[in-house]
Amino acid sequence: MFDPIYENTFTTFSLQHLMADLVVFSIVALIIINAVKIRQSRYLDAMRIGLASLILLQEVSLNVYRIAVGEWEIATSLPLQLCGLGVLSSAIILLTKSERLFRNVFFVMLIGATMALLTPSIEYNLGFPHYRYFQFFTSHGLIVINLTFALFVLNFQKDIRYRHLLNNFFTIALIAIVLLPINLLTGGNYMYLMGKPGVGTAFDLFGEHPWYLLNILVFGIPVFFHLFYLPFFIRDYRRKQRALA
Repeated sequence: MFDPIYENTFTTFSLQHLMADLVVFSIVALIIINAVKIRQSRYLDAMRIGLASLILLQEVSLNVYRIAVGEWEIATSLPLQLCGLGVLSSAIILLTKSERLFRNVFFVMLIGATMALLTPSIEYNLGFPHYRYFQFFTSHGLIVINLTFALFVLNFQKDIRYRHLLNNFFTIALIAIVLLPINLLTGGNYMYLMGKPGVGTAFDLFGEHPWYLLNILVFGIPVFFHLFYLPFFIRDYRRKQRALA
């Protein structure tokens, strides 16, 4: 499980990739289908706290692993990548039931984690059954699962409005502004501001560094944000049509 022989054994869209995504999105579907039952269950708080604890424990395990193999560095190991922040924010949302935090980070963190699941960039391309393979899909999968839980089970979706999409734009801009000097001071590449994570990821759609940063800002963020907002737009449109009927 920790053997380096699994380096360069992971390939995007391979069976091991698709099976991991299938597990994650199957759990997401089950949460959506059973949201009302879960909300009314006496085990609601146990599930909420359990999911938050699980995502935090996997983050702790990643740091323990990096320390054990001598790879922990301030430039690479702080939870300051977008998905690292997704780990922390999704846990806080579930533990505190903070709808305000949810509205300000939902689109940013969900899009980041979903893109990571669809186009993974696993360290050293460590594939099944290496620890990093499981940790990667557990981490990013739980971000999507936890946000889905908050959206449908805690019913935070009821108050999502277009202005929250704009709030998320300012959230990601603020994160980038804060992380840029941190990258310069540590020599890190948090949020991939200094370079792409590797080949075969969603970043390849936007060109080379530094132009992909501008392309993501001008084209990527508006397109993906509005694509993920589309279900809420359709919901609100239907509500207005029913009100006018």
